[in-house]
Amino acid sequence: MKRIALIFLCCLSACLVRAQMKPNFIDYLLAEDKYEQAVRIASRELERHPKDGRLYSQRATAYLQLNELNRSVEDLTKAIRYYKTADKSLYDLYHMRGVIYEYLENPKAALRDYNRMIRLYPDSAGGYMLRADLYDELGDSKRANHDYQKYKLITGTP
Repeated sequence: MKRIALIFLCCLSACLVRAQMKPNFIDYLLAEDKYEQAVRIASRELERHPKDGRLYSQRATAYLQLNELNRSVEDLTKAIRYYKTADKSLYDLYHMRGVIYEYLENPKAALRDYNRMIRLYPDSAGGYMLRADLYDELGDSKRANHDYQKYKLITGTP
């Protein structure tokens, strides 16, 4: 009986280790530019762990590299929903999604994400710079200048 219990514990621990290795392996695949394989493995793992923010953010990164921007946005939205298990902060997830929205020529959505970044971290200069650049592109020089000034104040640049 003890032997069966020991075998069971060994199998259980091996399964747990394997489950923890998948996200690390996906990081490896991303680093090696093997994006299609990263998408396949992340998709398979998401079937088993549908609330894993890290898997969504990893797959979003792979989709981004594959220029599948809408899929990347979908996965970033899910990563934001499950951010407590994501490998990135909410700030980083909003940043990434906002930049993609800009590229997809959806300035309202990008502006929403930049506003969220600033609300989360009002002393972080990056959100102000992104939002200022977007306001500038939209022709709202008053708001752009306000955000540029806030950026300069935070960074200490003249």
